[in-house]
Formats: sequence, C-alpha cells, structure tokens
Amino acid sequence: MYCPLCSWVHYINPLPVAVAYTVNENNELLVIRRAHEPAYNEWALPGGFLESGEEPYEGCLRELMEETSLEGKIDRLIGVYHRDVELYGSLLVVAYKVCVVKDSITINHELFEAGFYPQHLMPEVRIPLHLQIIRDARIIQSPAFQQAASWPD
Repeated sequence: MYCPLCSWVHYINPLPVAVAYTVNENNELLVIRRAHEPAYNEWALPGGFLESGEEPYEGCLRELMEETSLEGKIDRLIGVYHRDVELYGSLLVVAYKVCVVKDSITINHELFEAGFYPQHLMPEVRIPLHLQIIRDARIIQSPAFQQAASWPD
C-alpha cells in the first residue's frame, strides 16, 4: 500500500515459517497430531513461526525441540514454499530435513501425539503443503536425483 501524501510504502510481507522433515536412525519419519488450529487434530510435520532475529534453521530446530523435546541436526534444505492460508494470510515456508539420534519424544501442549513411522505405517498426512514437503524430500533422497544433482568430474 502506498500513501501519495507522504510517499510511505507499507509492505504486506509473508510470515516466515520453518518445517522439520525429521527422520531417526531407521529413516522413519516423525509426524505429529496437532492439538490446535490451524489443522486441529491433523497429522503433520513439526514446525512453526520464526522468531525475530532467528535464522530459519534455528527456528526449525527450536520448533522441533519445543513440540517434541527432540534435538536434531539439519541435514539439508528441502525447499522454500509460499502459501496463502485463511488464518494467517501469506506464509513463506522453509523446510529442512532434520536427523535425530535420540528419538525419545515428550510432547508439549500443541500436540495430541507424535511418533516415528516407516513409510508404509505412517498416519495419513492431509495438509497439502506437508504432503508436498514429504514428496520433495523423497525425491531429493532418491538415487536418480542424487546422481543427476552431482557435479561431473
């Protein structure tokens, strides 16, 4: 929005969000069942809003710790996404693959439950963005992608 009287420009920017595609040593994926809106009672990936001055990877690991008490290590960036959602408006979402060694979970008040699941036993995740992140992470991990992404000798 622009004010022609004072030349002030008010930018309407997206809110920054970090999401953790988290795997344990058995390559099982962590999914959580949300206890608050948005997506109340839905299975999802851990994540949330970045705090002021926080790097996206820091926010990703902080949200993982807050929601599940898990300490993780960033393995790689999966992708950066934009979404418009009814509750918050425009979101800029940064998704990382996170690896954990100790996978003992203690959930906070934001969750009903959380657990690591092999792909064939994973609860149904229905949030479109989280499904996209899961698909993108699996593509990035595939041998064909790894070979295509490597630099020639």
